[in-house]
Amino acid sequence: MSTNRRAVLLALAALTLAAPAVALRVLCVGRACPERAGPPGPVPFCSLPADTRGLLAAGFRDGRGPHVLAVAGETPVVGGDARGLPPVAWPGVTPDDAGRVPLALAGAGVAPGAEVPEGVTLDAVAPTLAELIGLDRPHPGVRSGRAIPGVAQGPAPRLVLLVAWKGVGSPDLEARPDIWPNLRALVRRGAGTLQAQVGSLPLDPAAVEATVGTGALPSDHGITGALLRNDRGEVVTAWGPGTPFSVIAGLGDDLDELRDQAPRIGLIGTAEWDRGLIGGNWYLENDRDDVVLDPRPARQVAAAAELVATGYGRDDVPDLLAVAMEGPPGKLDQALGRLVRLADEATEGRAATVVTATGATGPDRGVGAAELLRELPTDLGPVVEAAGVGGFFLDTEAMAAEGVAGDRVVRAVRGLAGPGGGSLLHDVFPQIAVTFARYC
Repeated sequence: MSTNRRAVLLALAALTLAAPAVALRVLCVGRACPERAGPPGPVPFCSLPADTRGLLAAGFRDGRGPHVLAVAGETPVVGGDARGLPPVAWPGVTPDDAGRVPLALAGAGVAPGAEVPEGVTLDAVAPTLAELIGLDRPHPGVRSGRAIPGVAQGPAPRLVLLVAWKGVGSPDLEARPDIWPNLRALVRRGAGTLQAQVGSLPLDPAAVEATVGTGALPSDHGITGALLRNDRGEVVTAWGPGTPFSVIAGLGDDLDELRDQAPRIGLIGTAEWDRGLIGGNWYLENDRDDVVLDPRPARQVAAAAELVATGYGRDDVPDLLAVAMEGPPGKLDQALGRLVRLADEATEGRAATVVTATGATGPDRGVGAAELLRELPTDLGPVVEAAGVGGFFLDTEAMAAEGVAGDRVVRAVRGLAGPGGGSLLHDVFPQIAVTFARYC
């Protein structure tokens, strides 16, 4: 038998054997026809708008933030658990205006009328201040921020006054344009905009302040919020005992180190996690910053006067005094006016002032994160250790002991019902989903 004939016979045999199956599929006998696949379900995190994903990725660092992350739906979710976290709204499905903030620079070393581009992110603050004081910081490649062109001009200031308004955004100021004359005066005699952007989500003040202080976003500096996981997986308060260090040195760290500890570095804040404005644990053996914590703006001004009287701005070695304040914008502006006058008088006009904010806290209505903890199934109580802004921290040892897997927690959080009976949260996903965000 020839080779060609053998091939033809084999092909016919194959068709004969396949014919019953083909016929069954055509006639759809029994279960021969496959069921039509439904539309694919949304992929957690990847189904979010690209802008939202980018801001969340900028605010995330693997191993530091919550294990389970969530994005709010129509009903806002606010704050964290009972650890005194600020009443900041959790990220929503689309970025809102809460992350739009003021940025004003004025005084010695600042070119009057310099342009601050709309949309500039707060990681530009530290590099711009470094140019003002003539500080060549090492390792520029590790920081995302770049100095704002054209702002630095003239002799360096003796003192940099860096003011951060916590829980304030540009929409708050635009709603009451009559209550912030001192901030407006700084913009007029220096440079400024109401169109700066925080550059990351969530708008946790601890994360934003570290962005201002380092010149990098949370994905680089690692201070992702007021609550963090340390290297042992423990939930700790940023800049507190047992906390992980900032991955990147703050401007205050480099200023101290490069000027042989001659500069005076100080912080007046409302909580220990405000320390991100100046740093303080990068060069451990030398740091001796002044830190005063008081939530009252009037007392903060008094504390600033006491610190300045000890020698801030007295010589040509540049000093840094950061003030983190919270309260109604009108009161914050009044305190700002007193701080600016204090700095100018102490330095005989050789002070530079920089003012920005951490973003609006969000709506008054909404569901508190502590309430979410109470709504979770009781068997997850030992497993869910804390709620931070934007997600939940898990106790991995308790998970192992209780035999609870991470996806069980994700499903439980995803099943939380809103006031109308539907799902409260738009999306819930494990932190590894953000780690692999580039594959979306």
